[in-house]
Amino acid sequence: MSIQSLMIAFNLRIEGYLIIKNFNLIVFAFFVIIVAKAQDKTENLDFIYEKGYEHFYINKDSALFYFDLMETYALDDIESIIDAKTAKAEVLEYHRDLSELDSTLIELDSLFKTHYNFITNVDDGIFYRVHFAYQKGNYYYITNRFEKSRVFFNEIINIIEQQPKKSMDVDLHTYLSTAYGYLAKMYSNEGKLNLARKYYERNIRNLKMNNSEDKSSLHANYNLLAEVLKRQKNYEEANSFLFKTYRFNIKNSKDNDLLTVLNIAQNYNSLSQSDSAKYYVNLARSLLKKNDPEESSFYQVSAETQQKNGNYDLALKEFQKALTLVSTNWGGNSSFKKAHILNKIGLLQNQYQYYHKALNTYDKAILLLSNSSSENSQNKLFQVYRNKAIVLNTLNTSESHLSAFNTTDLSIKILDDLKTGFLNNNDKLRLIENAFPLFESGIIAAHSLYESSKNDYYIEEAFRYFEKSKSVLLLEALLSSQATSFAKIPKEKVTYENQLKSEITNIEKELSSSRNIEVGLEDKLFNLRQEHINLIVDLETNYPAYYDLKYNNKIQTLPEVQDNLTENDLFISYFYGNQNIYTIAISKNDKFFHSITITEELENHISELHAMLSNAKSNPDSLSKLSHKLYQKILSPILKLHPQERIILAPDGLLNYIPFGSLVTNERERRYLIEDKIISYVNSATLWTQLNGKKENSAKLLAFAPSFDANIPSDDSRSQLLGNLPHNRNEVQQILTSFSGKSFIDDQATLQNFTATLSDYSVLHLATHAVFDDKNPEYSYLAFTPNTASDDLLFVKDLYNLTLNASLVTLSGCESGIGELKRGEGFLSLARGFFYSGAASITSTLWKINDNSSSDLMGDFYLNLADGKAKDESLREAKLTFLEKNKENGLSHPYWWSGYIIQGNTKPLVSSSKWQWILYGSIVILLLFLGRKQLVQLFK
Repeated sequence: MSIQSLMIAFNLRIEGYLIIKNFNLIVFAFFVIIVAKAQDKTENLDFIYEKGYEHFYINKDSALFYFDLMETYALDDIESIIDAKTAKAEVLEYHRDLSELDSTLIELDSLFKTHYNFITNVDDGIFYRVHFAYQKGNYYYITNRFEKSRVFFNEIINIIEQQPKKSMDVDLHTYLSTAYGYLAKMYSNEGKLNLARKYYERNIRNLKMNNSEDKSSLHANYNLLAEVLKRQKNYEEANSFLFKTYRFNIKNSKDNDLLTVLNIAQNYNSLSQSDSAKYYVNLARSLLKKNDPEESSFYQVSAETQQKNGNYDLALKEFQKALTLVSTNWGGNSSFKKAHILNKIGLLQNQYQYYHKALNTYDKAILLLSNSSSENSQNKLFQVYRNKAIVLNTLNTSESHLSAFNTTDLSIKILDDLKTGFLNNNDKLRLIENAFPLFESGIIAAHSLYESSKNDYYIEEAFRYFEKSKSVLLLEALLSSQATSFAKIPKEKVTYENQLKSEITNIEKELSSSRNIEVGLEDKLFNLRQEHINLIVDLETNYPAYYDLKYNNKIQTLPEVQDNLTENDLFISYFYGNQNIYTIAISKNDKFFHSITITEELENHISELHAMLSNAKSNPDSLSKLSHKLYQKILSPILKLHPQERIILAPDGLLNYIPFGSLVTNERERRYLIEDKIISYVNSATLWTQLNGKKENSAKLLAFAPSFDANIPSDDSRSQLLGNLPHNRNEVQQILTSFSGKSFIDDQATLQNFTATLSDYSVLHLATHAVFDDKNPEYSYLAFTPNTASDDLLFVKDLYNLTLNASLVTLSGCESGIGELKRGEGFLSLARGFFYSGAASITSTLWKINDNSSSDLMGDFYLNLADGKAKDESLREAKLTFLEKNKENGLSHPYWWSGYIIQGNTKPLVSSSKWQWILYGSIVILLLFLGRKQLVQLFK
């Protein structure tokens, strides 16, 4: 009998979701093929096995009786004993008798170890090994021990992928698909959705290529991929996959899977399409069978639908039914599932303002999760703490704020631990985004406690929450680079990682731009990513110093920031929350904590101001009025109390779009902030300290001024027409009068020349087009002179693989500082990419700048830098010079001069010539007063 026909519908029950249909048939399939192939099996053993299978689903005790009998009757027939014990384990798993299952797997493990050579050499040895690995992996999965489970599913993959391709039959491909499906589901449960999605997509490609007849398995994987898309909030895309399965089931005269229908209903709930959601909930009700293992899932979705439609009592009733079913069906292993439902009930109670009931519900969930250290449980515990802190702040009492403050601290400790397990940046970014309500809860509580007590401790703790929320990925990248250097990682491992990263980037770019994707290229990318993850795990496991440096959670404290400030410095950090913008201003000897209520009007003002600043034709009077209004709201209360001249800004949220130097401080005189203050930017105080610690190098300049033909696309795959930049050549020639170095102009300004020479220079100036890709921010790029022999676009993604030793990078192109705005991380821009590469400071732009005014500004900027002035001061004076020259004409509009900003380390590039002249002057005076003989005697 072929195992293929029985494994087609192999249905793996994972938290109510199916990897391949009709899970339990794999048991029968497995044994039928083994028994049928073994010629020495007696008819009695076959008969006993078949009797056991008759009772498999309906009577646990009877099934176990026959399989125990089979084991006794087998005597020293090792294969039959293993068959019997394996069947027994499957019965126990199906009926959720996990205690007995544990004992049976221990017995099987002993058998496999004792008779390893025998099992390896029998005809079906690979099936025994793979299936036992599956059983152990599944057991650890359902008991929520994902790390152990992953070991066994990776073992399946390793065993199968080591087989010659010719021996890879449909059965092995099915096991391989199952292993990938489990791994994907575990990553999904841990919140590593991007990683889970890649596993499911790889699995779907594998099924299409190697198991084309197994349409049931393919559609089951569509369902699982849809679950990930749902959690990524891609509801319409998720439903597109679910409806493929739905239509497949109808076409093939199959009962529609309950969970497919429930997922469709959930997506319609999220899309606020209540009629459609109700329709599919009612359809799911009609599909519900007596004692259906997914009955709890049905009541949860039904409750969510009632909640969405404003029916509190019905929603609570349905959630309670789900809770009871989980307790009944899962017994002592129901803690996580119960906590998951209790978290949903807490959200329901909070929505309807039953705050004390919600707190009580969250406490029950916390109690259930507190004894588990698994990543899945800790992730859920983090969510519950976050939701509890929000409710506590809503009560708005001193006691509740203090409790919210303490709850935030507990949750942040969990978050710090969770971050180390997230190796995919997109997943880590999502984790941090999900933590923002928690950070905001801590800041709300700290602000309230500070207002009532005036205790500076709460300002310092609020600042800690600010820092915890900012630049997590960028800081980790910088720390990782340092860790590689200082942890004595072998050179060959560093080289290997660089090669992997380069290969991954090249394939990603090819897949992004190519219309005809080469067969196998996506799988090659998947395998390379896995190799890279395995390498990182190896480094973190075997080089403790690397791990400690990379995941150093230490952030700059407020007193430490004060120690790094001069009397003339003011550090201003913003946290842009859902309800308020919080501001902490820090000077050498003082601190200030301020809250601004977010209104629709305020957010409209910020958006309108950026639109007017970036439009040279906007009305100057209207712009001035709006700019002054915003200045009064977000900055004036601070500056009234702090006279410092140099301001270091750490903006957040929409405030990233505003060049603060353009804010009007006096509407009548139209006086700009830049006229009174020196301004620079940074993502966080911790990043600022990191960048300030970089060693300044000799100020040797490398400048590029590419040329473009407006009729020829810069790159065939992008079809981007880039206009000529008539003034960039003059810009480069002008700055080279201030600094020694090298320039590449016109046809010589190629990407190949840039990558070949950049490591020899510490100041990089790129006067070229910057193109922002709002759909795929990592494919925003800088353009170089088109060259048919090589690439001419430098993508953000490429920058992650460059190593710079630059004290300053100037991106004199349109929107080089703009990118997708991510909470805490700021803009995912080209400028940020250069920080990844190792730059200490970056000059970039916030809109499409004018080529001519840019040339004037940059000329003066570098002239000031050459005079030994700090970078922020040099840019400020260049802007003031431009304003003075154009105060009587239209070029005084902020569009022409305020788009440039400086970020990071603002220390001078060279020593100031002013002190040299003072020294020379002092010697001249000494000569005049003392005479030559006395001067010689003095120095003797």
